[in-house]
Amino acid sequence: MRKQSSPIVGNYPRRCHAALFIALVLLLPSTLFAQGYSGTVSGILTDPSGAVVPRAKVTLLDEQKGYQFAATSQANGRYLFVSIPPGTYSVLAEAPGFQRTVESHVKLNVSENATADLTLKVAGAAQTVEVKAQTATIATEDAVTGQVVDRRLINDLPLIDRSLMDLTFLAPGVTSMDDQCGVTCTGTNFVSNGSRASSADILMDGATVTNFEPNGGITNATYVPSPEAVEEFKVQQSNFSAEYGFSGASVVNMVTRSGTNSFHGSVYDFIRNTITDANDWFNDRAGVPIPPVHRHDFGATFGGPIIKNKSFFFFDYEGVRSSDMQTYTAGVPSAAERSGNFSELCTAAGGAFDSSGMCSVTDGQLWDPYSGVYNSADGGPVRSAFIPNNRIDLYTSPGNPKLSGTPYQLPSAPGNLIDPVAQKILSLFPMANNQAQGIYNNWIISGATPNFNNQFDIKIDQRFSEKNLLSGRYSQQWSHNSPFNCFKTFIDPCGGGANRTFAKVFSVNDSYSFSPTLLLTSTLGFTRGGERIFAYNSSLNPTPLAALGFPQYLGTNGFNGVPAIFIGDYFAAGSPRPNAGNDPYGNYKQGQDTGQLTVMLSKIHGPHELKFGFEGRLHQMNYIQTNAPLGYFQFNNTGSSLCSQGGISTPCADAANSNRTSGGDGMASFLMGQMEGNGNSYYEIQFQPATENYQYAWFAQDNWKATQKLTLNLGLRYDVSRPRTERHNRQDWFDASAVSPLNGGKISYSDPITGQPITRPLLGGEVFATSSQRTNYVTDWSDIQPRFGFAYQFIQKMVVRGGYGIYYGQSRSGASGVVPYGSAGFNQYTNVITTYQNDRATPYLRLSNPFPNGLVQPPGSSLGLLNDVGFGANGTIRSSAANRTPQEQSWSFGIERQLPANIVFSADYIGKKGTYLPFSGANHLDILGPQVESYGATSNQMNALNSSVSNPFFGIITNPNSTLSSPTVPGYQLEVPYPQFDVVNSGGVTTDVQMIANSIYHALQLTATKQFSNGLEFLVNYTWSKSIDDSSVADDNVTWTGSFTSLQDPNKPWLERSLSTFDIPSVLKFSYTYELPFGRGKTFLGNMPRVLDMLIGGWRTNGIWQISDGRPLTLSVSGGGTPIPTYGTQRPNITGKLRRNYGHDWVDQFFADPNTVPDILQVPAPFTLGDTRRAIADVRTPLFFTSDLSLIKQFLLSPVHEGIRMELRLEAQNAFNHPLFSLGTPGPYGDSTLNVGDPSFGVIPRMAPIGPRQVQLALKVSF
Repeated sequence: MRKQSSPIVGNYPRRCHAALFIALVLLLPSTLFAQGYSGTVSGILTDPSGAVVPRAKVTLLDEQKGYQFAATSQANGRYLFVSIPPGTYSVLAEAPGFQRTVESHVKLNVSENATADLTLKVAGAAQTVEVKAQTATIATEDAVTGQVVDRRLINDLPLIDRSLMDLTFLAPGVTSMDDQCGVTCTGTNFVSNGSRASSADILMDGATVTNFEPNGGITNATYVPSPEAVEEFKVQQSNFSAEYGFSGASVVNMVTRSGTNSFHGSVYDFIRNTITDANDWFNDRAGVPIPPVHRHDFGATFGGPIIKNKSFFFFDYEGVRSSDMQTYTAGVPSAAERSGNFSELCTAAGGAFDSSGMCSVTDGQLWDPYSGVYNSADGGPVRSAFIPNNRIDLYTSPGNPKLSGTPYQLPSAPGNLIDPVAQKILSLFPMANNQAQGIYNNWIISGATPNFNNQFDIKIDQRFSEKNLLSGRYSQQWSHNSPFNCFKTFIDPCGGGANRTFAKVFSVNDSYSFSPTLLLTSTLGFTRGGERIFAYNSSLNPTPLAALGFPQYLGTNGFNGVPAIFIGDYFAAGSPRPNAGNDPYGNYKQGQDTGQLTVMLSKIHGPHELKFGFEGRLHQMNYIQTNAPLGYFQFNNTGSSLCSQGGISTPCADAANSNRTSGGDGMASFLMGQMEGNGNSYYEIQFQPATENYQYAWFAQDNWKATQKLTLNLGLRYDVSRPRTERHNRQDWFDASAVSPLNGGKISYSDPITGQPITRPLLGGEVFATSSQRTNYVTDWSDIQPRFGFAYQFIQKMVVRGGYGIYYGQSRSGASGVVPYGSAGFNQYTNVITTYQNDRATPYLRLSNPFPNGLVQPPGSSLGLLNDVGFGANGTIRSSAANRTPQEQSWSFGIERQLPANIVFSADYIGKKGTYLPFSGANHLDILGPQVESYGATSNQMNALNSSVSNPFFGIITNPNSTLSSPTVPGYQLEVPYPQFDVVNSGGVTTDVQMIANSIYHALQLTATKQFSNGLEFLVNYTWSKSIDDSSVADDNVTWTGSFTSLQDPNKPWLERSLSTFDIPSVLKFSYTYELPFGRGKTFLGNMPRVLDMLIGGWRTNGIWQISDGRPLTLSVSGGGTPIPTYGTQRPNITGKLRRNYGHDWVDQFFADPNTVPDILQVPAPFTLGDTRRAIADVRTPLFFTSDLSLIKQFLLSPVHEGIRMELRLEAQNAFNHPLFSLGTPGPYGDSTLNVGDPSFGVIPRMAPIGPRQVQLALKVSF
């Protein structure tokens, strides 16, 4: 495998393509670079009688740079300037017989259509009439909904982490995904008006800085500028122009700062320290102090003229040195448990041991895993021998006679169930320090991770002539950190080794005016980024596998570290990371490029502003992130319980609604080395893919001023996203109709249910890419996007607006790193085989030797259709339906009203419908038919499906790592469509997620915006909405961004339709900056002495307030329950309405009824479907209320040069320290809070990401 030295590695075609792409662009004429962030300035010229004034000369003057643009009013009196950079302008109008009229301070925001109507007075004594523009105006030229965040708000609003993307939440309808991961996870991880999270496009000076997130299907920001680098940005949410695409229905359009005719600059340092912060609520309760927190965010800016009125520069640098606090909680073994004494489990369950050593409460008893006999009614073994007094250290297991003569025959000695590797690992856990939370969450610690980041931007603006304007920018970022080791040992699950990132970005924009009515513009952008993460810190122990006693074959991937150990029931310190060992995804190496070229021709023809354009993008990615590079091992209570699944048979009859299945404990199972099978424990060998894909778009737009009051925006866009190719054609797809060459393409056996002989064809197999067929997807040619908007100026200060549009997001077939579906043969899983000869009862392995038959090696494409036979097949489906591009239809209707005091009020109805969305979890083809749902838990049919039957593949499939090489298999293995692929441990045939999900969103949005005047600027918006879908996350590979994978019934995916997991009905936001009216030049004490003004004057207060409802609950069954074979994990049954506990103890018991389980919620019977909806709103997650506040004191440092200013700033996030609690990671394998059947059900596990109050001090000097 080649090692990666940069995002583009070695001499290979991808590099040639990138070089050719850049060379082609650079050879284009200098007239070919555009500004996608630019806007228009237009207006109507009238005389005092109201008649229009045609053929008037109009000049647009940039008040800061001196740039001038010329136009002529048309027959209808309208003038129009197109492709104008954001800024502050003066409009000068001259016509024979009229006085020269100037309207100054016309503000043009990013991607805005500004208006300035002028009334020309008849010529008289005065030669010039000057008018100051109104600060706040209504939008009469388009129907775009969204929010502009200007330079003043960016500078003044509190930003504790100085993350610019946090300000996207100021826009109406923008909310977070959930409590798992903030916007900074991908840079785009926010929900906008019901759209999928991580689907927006971020434009920086007109060029995209997003690429595909390596898991595919979502976007990721390669570079996010410093707040000091950005002049303003706009969140464009609906009805935007056809020139924008590849983004779903949201675009974040940023414009960076530029130099002006005056030199300006600043130096600053933002400081955080432990002494000013509040403690985490759980830390405080446990008596854990705040760990040291230190953060310095410092930098400088400088800009000005190179040649006045022609050339300008702007430079900014930001450095961050931080040590960020994080709290970790976990369940750790007691001192007694480390040696094998688990007697406290009985006491914790409320029981006591009798004279034989059996606990009086079944849930508190451990059982000998070697005493099990498979029971088809329970779908697992039922054990007959209990461990007296739960003393594993004193108990001598007789083992199982089937293992006589094998490596797994137990020695006859006390403690023979203890796995030596597991015992060594337990000795390296920290000791409990938080016993009040119970044995499953009895340890807590806080710690800090040092971070180091640098970035800078440099921008040049050049006016070559009145016809030609060019702007270029280069940005760079690099960082590294060293994560906190919470265990203080080399099995630490919280951190790992060093993490390094870098990004290099440039963009060039140019506009060339052939005439006042014909303009050619274009944008060239290129972004390169990369990241390298080491999951293990080798300085802690250079040979960890040997130190723990693991076999050395676990180092096959070449990575150093400790396997990932997950222990059910017990909270994991690094959740969702393991309880011990390295993050299974922690070894990471990735590099990616994005190139973009946009060309647009604008023509003004009478009342029409016509645009015709092309956009092309190139995405490239090199990547490796092996899942479980050292092994991934899961343990839960079923390894030491009476029954491994829910109870139906007599000895397990009470288990169905027990807090857990009958007895057992995850930590005890771990100590005995009894891990989960069924694909939950495995090893992966993965290759390093190098993929690329191209995207093309053609668009046309007509902004038609139909009358003086009515503007129509008519657009049409057509996108084509070509599927990815891989450098060495290491891709595959699954052909469901191909005849398998295995056993002559057919197989004979007795039907497990009827007993009738059956001979059936063997269909299906993996087909590999070749030099003539390089892609494993079919191109979607149907992405046509009509756009329509209107704005009708009902009266002078009121506009009615609305629109409809179709928008397409990013295709799942774009450049990908992990290539989650379609890389079979080149990466290889080896699943553990947990039972002897697949009898599903007798333990056959232990943690100390998890793969006794060795690891399966990737065969490449050499096996053809026989590849992965006996294991799990993997591949995309090459059909048009399988690669539909996610579509959003958006419509809106609203009014906008200009009010006194520079306030604009708007009320909008927003509707969105998502179609062809990825359905997370809907990617398995080897499923039983819907008839199994009618069998019932105790039926003969279900019993037959779960019983072991003669394996017709025995002797045909001979690989010992395959369960299909055993004499018997479960009956249901033979009932699936493709029985030659292992369903039990490998899931059968897995494809890319189906593009069948749908969503609908309706909202009322009320917004009031006051542009700065009289010392005050504010944004207020209220959103009342409802979002419904049948899958709320793009893929089960990206659940770390929020939500979870849920598909209980794969035959009826429409049953998943419910409230979106991110649905928040009511959200109120209020942000402002206010200069207190005291001091020189202010309303009060305006003439005070300068000395006194140093104390009293120059104060500003700023804030961001938000209050919102919680999200719906997503209930699961602990460990996934006992689902119908091949079906998804169970959800609970619900028999009543849930109620929230509002008492003082609600953190420890979220639900009002202490017997919510089983009075209202029950674990369903095995092999049945639960009836709880995917998301329910009887009770929602806790109300969200936060206030981020800042106070700024400004000093004038020079009485002569008032432009030299110093600011002292005090900023606080969650200023009133309102506790914000999280219900944790949803899903059956997430936190236990909402997992029915878990001992910690209803117990709040942690704080939300915002956390307690954090305070920041800053000093800033500007000139």
